[in-house]
Amino acid sequence: MCIPGSKRSNRKTNVKISDAGSNDKKEAELQKTQVDFQQPEMQEAVPQQQQQQHQELPPVVPSRPLQYERSFKVARSSANAKAMAKHWCNRALDMGVPGLIEEFKVNLARWKPEGMTVDAFLANRDKNRYLDVPCQDARRVIVNWPGLPNDYIHANYVANPTKDDRFICAQGPLDNTQLAFWAMVILVKSEAIIMLCNTIEQGKFKCSQYYPREKGETMTFGEGPGKIFVTNLDVQPLSEEDNFVRICRLKIDYKKDGKEESSIIRHFQWENWPDRGVPPTRLTATNILSEVRGTTKPIIVHCSAGIGRTGTIVAIAYVQEKMQHGQNCMDMDALTKELRTQRPYSIQNEYQYVYVHRVLLAYFLEKYHDRFQHILAGDGEAKYAKWREEYKMFTGCD
Repeated sequence: MCIPGSKRSNRKTNVKISDAGSNDKKEAELQKTQVDFQQPEMQEAVPQQQQQQHQELPPVVPSRPLQYERSFKVARSSANAKAMAKHWCNRALDMGVPGLIEEFKVNLARWKPEGMTVDAFLANRDKNRYLDVPCQDARRVIVNWPGLPNDYIHANYVANPTKDDRFICAQGPLDNTQLAFWAMVILVKSEAIIMLCNTIEQGKFKCSQYYPREKGETMTFGEGPGKIFVTNLDVQPLSEEDNFVRICRLKIDYKKDGKEESSIIRHFQWENWPDRGVPPTRLTATNILSEVRGTTKPIIVHCSAGIGRTGTIVAIAYVQEKMQHGQNCMDMDALTKELRTQRPYSIQNEYQYVYVHRVLLAYFLEKYHDRFQHILAGDGEAKYAKWREEYKMFTGCD
């Protein structure tokens, strides 16, 4: 596991986590957080002792070779995609890791959408994990479901070149938002969930155990007409190499207009990506994205806060899909701002920003070397070797 070695910010928040005081005072404190925000420090809104106890479990290990049937059709690339990939890779190699770090610090570290409002976030304090990670009102996912007190969930739509709701970037469910999460899955008719965290990391609660982990297990959410049943039909690893990514095939049973309905969804859980750091693998992200790319329904992605790891993998897909449609991807800082206008604070730090580049360089120059070997012509090979060495020194990962 690769965990950055540099010191993190010691910036203190003005927000107090105590429940003491009036509602007006709490709202004022939350307002301060939204105004003063620079980079989220993940100040917990829900005390850990109030969250359900969960146990860390090891990754599933295949007892036999498993092949997961792909049910999605994958779009073809435009004629300009190869040229876009070349320009993007050349920019990353020319800037080097130090240049990308500086780009993030100067252009992105404190950037947020102008005029952003967070009224729903402020009105639903008990449904937010972190006080300083607000959910903006624009592009907020609306969840109307029997048994829910209102339509709020900490989640935003993120578009791609062809779909306005390509992704949903969400906070990892709390115990009291599990019903809302599964209602969202049903309402948007999602076919894939990508979970990028564990329930407990370094002794801290990061996400509720909101789905049945083991084959044959069923979990029930809600009561009355809004009750939802989720059953685990199958568990297997993404591959023998990526056996720290568990794929569960889940059956969802519920009632709609008094009629019993059901749907199937694939749940991917990546279990060795450290919070605020980078994982030790280069191509796992693109391997997961390849599994879900063909779906036409919103892909739900979450970690704990729903901005760092979530924003990172969505940024990788964002670049890939813009390239696929022949759209300019040259300025990664501008692309990150595009992403943040939809899910504010996506890509939390410079480690994750550089990791986006590492994954895509490995994807083009290693996985598809034969197709893109012209990028390494001349001094390209030496530039890439230097870039990899800089990356290893910065992150501790290859």
